[in-house]
Amino acid sequence: MPHYSEIVGATHNASYVMWRAGEKASPGVESVAETGQTTTLENEISVKINVEGLAWKLIDPSGNIGPEEVKRDIQVQVTANFSMVSLITMLAPSPDWFIGIDSLDLCDNGRWRESWNVTASPPWDSGTEDGLAFTTNNAATNPPVNIFQITSDMDGAFKNVGTPIKSLGHWLFKGIGLPVVPQASPSPSTGMTATSGPLTTTSIPASAKPKDGSARKASISLLVFATAALIPALLF
Repeated sequence: MPHYSEIVGATHNASYVMWRAGEKASPGVESVAETGQTTTLENEISVKINVEGLAWKLIDPSGNIGPEEVKRDIQVQVTANFSMVSLITMLAPSPDWFIGIDSLDLCDNGRWRESWNVTASPPWDSGTEDGLAFTTNNAATNPPVNIFQITSDMDGAFKNVGTPIKSLGHWLFKGIGLPVVPQASPSPSTGMTATSGPLTTTSIPASAKPKDGSARKASISLLVFATAALIPALLF
């Protein structure tokens, strides 16, 4: 049955790129995209947190997102210095396909975003395993290629399903008890490489500065598929 694997990700600064179109997949991203296993990527993120100081928190809600599940609530923590979120989940079964978010900045000009609705979530190929159908255990791509977006003009399962391919998920971030990031320490901006598409953003009015520069955010509406026939279809 089609499903998404366990979601994994991190809150981080602009110096860490967990995954990005046009760049090679790390061993951890490859493992998630091909098998849904998160251990290698979790170890990579741990190094970024504890050794390199480029990330703040691991995002690791347990459990796959099954074919009957249409919503998964997760809670992530960001700070003024680590205001970005990156996430990935395997589109399973598949060779090495996934959806995710690359460096979504939850801070806007020194203020936390009250909400951010990301409705464009296309399929991505990690560039590490051959295969055109919803199958696993295919031959490795040799040599690996850069991560790329799957489009309907490519051969394979998504060919001729419509241009552009309908969004495969919906990410909704909502703030919990939002303070304002101190203006003296604005977070860096991001090009939104993997999350380009219709967005709804709202900045909250000024309020008391956070005691520790942190605020919590919750991703509350990741919608997924019910059947294989819906995989190339719009969910809502």
